[in-house]
Amino acid sequence: MTTTFYDRRAERTAAAAQAEQQRADAERTRAETALAMVQVQQARAHAAAELSERRQQREQADKQATRQRRAATRARWAARLPEWLLSVLWATVIVSPITLAWQAQRSFAETTLALPATTSWLFPLAVEAGAWVCAFEAHRRTKAGLPVGALPTWMWVLAGIAAGINLLHGTADHGPVAGIALATMSLLGVLLHHVRQAADHAAAEGRDTAQLRRALWRRVRFPRLSFAAASIAAARSGRVDAETAWRQAWVDRYGVGPDSSRRDRRLARTITRHRWSADRKAARSGDLVIVGGVILPAVIPGLTTETTPAPPALTIVPAVAEPSAEPADTGTDTPVVQGELSPRAADLLIKVRTAIAAGELPAAPAATAIRKQFGGASETAREVRDALKHDARSEAA
Repeated sequence: MTTTFYDRRAERTAAAAQAEQQRADAERTRAETALAMVQVQQARAHAAAELSERRQQREQADKQATRQRRAATRARWAARLPEWLLSVLWATVIVSPITLAWQAQRSFAETTLALPATTSWLFPLAVEAGAWVCAFEAHRRTKAGLPVGALPTWMWVLAGIAAGINLLHGTADHGPVAGIALATMSLLGVLLHHVRQAADHAAAEGRDTAQLRRALWRRVRFPRLSFAAASIAAARSGRVDAETAWRQAWVDRYGVGPDSSRRDRRLARTITRHRWSADRKAARSGDLVIVGGVILPAVIPGLTTETTPAPPALTIVPAVAEPSAEPADTGTDTPVVQGELSPRAADLLIKVRTAIAAGELPAAPAATAIRKQFGGASETAREVRDALKHDARSEAA
């Protein structure tokens, strides 16, 4: 509500006071606005400072990451450099003999075979490249985990053919020394490549330097035994490891293992040689037979066996009688007839009878003793045990 003044002085005084109040309100508004502007400026400055700090931190982090990445790259290259240099060295010493042999083969094709220069390079390609194709294919298959088959063997066969050609034409053109040198060049590159691949394969398998040195010395010191061990491992399709095959090769040759002394090996070698001669004579005279893949004497010492024809669906198990100085009253032994045995039981019965005659098993062995001696299934061992019991009861009767 508006106040009405009837006094002019009072009206002017009230108007002045109202104007002063308005000026004070305006001044306060300006002050508040200025304060708000200062706060906004401070907030902007603070935000700019934070943004600048974060930018600097990010730049420093990027620089640190770049330095670490470069350091890791340098370290990786430094670690790979010796291996790379060694690979370059291997490649150089492998390619050098290949180049020399290739040049000699090409010169031979041009001068002796009268091939034109445009096609003379095909002769060394045909002679030398075959072995390397086999070598690289074997390396590729080894890295892929695939079987190499006969590739290494054919690699050496083809390398030997190339060396023979180099030996012949080198000898004919420049003498035996040149022929041997050229033949060596054909074999040297393949040999070095084989050595490098063998080392890489051993490293992949986890074999250390001592094991490699021992394997190499075995091949140098005992070439026949090394070849025999490799043949045993190949014949058994990898079912035996290298050490087992190595020991088996020693037993085959000397009769004793590699842990035996030199005196024992010599004695065992002599014994094995004489036993081999005796066994050959026995085999020629018919004193040895093969039963179920097992070599057995045709007549077990101390035992006599006689058989008569068996009725259908029955198997004849010969009766075993102790030798006697006087003939039996009946003139012949009566065979023991029992139910038909399985083929495995029949083979095992022969082995058990041989073991009983040798004293390795008792006269009436249990099924567990038979399995412990020869292995096999429990049913087969029980069949053999029952057959032996039937034999014993028949003899007692």
